[in-house]
Amino acid sequence: MKSKRFEPIQEIASNSANDLSRAMGEAASKVAELESQLQQLQSYRDDYVRSSAQTSGPIDAVKLQNYRSFLDRLGDALRQHAKSLENARIEYEQRRALWSDKRIEAESLGLVVDRFRKEERLAADRREQREGDDAALRLSLAAQTES
Repeated sequence: MKSKRFEPIQEIASNSANDLSRAMGEAASKVAELESQLQQLQSYRDDYVRSSAQTSGPIDAVKLQNYRSFLDRLGDALRQHAKSLENARIEYEQRRALWSDKRIEAESLGLVVDRFRKEERLAADRREQREGDDAALRLSLAAQTES
């Protein structure tokens, strides 16, 4: 029976699609986490700049140098975090594409298995009908020969 041969293949594809779905979910969570962290880092930098601008009074050269150095490090951290976020988004899209392909494959195999099962049921029904018709014919012939 064709359906029995294809069922394990369909099950493997379905399990693989489920595994890829979980991996895609993990990648989506990572993207969301990195987006949140980036937003927090940007807010921190903005608050730092705002609070430093509100400080009244003269700034000596050392404080100015420290301020600029700290802003440079924050800028570097923001760029690095943005790069990590971009990489996470790329990974998510790759996993989503793999999942989509595997899901389509699993669904297609499921349809094939269903079609084979339907064909097998129809063939079995026709065989039963033919056997029933043959049995009725034999009974009819046997009844005629006895009369």
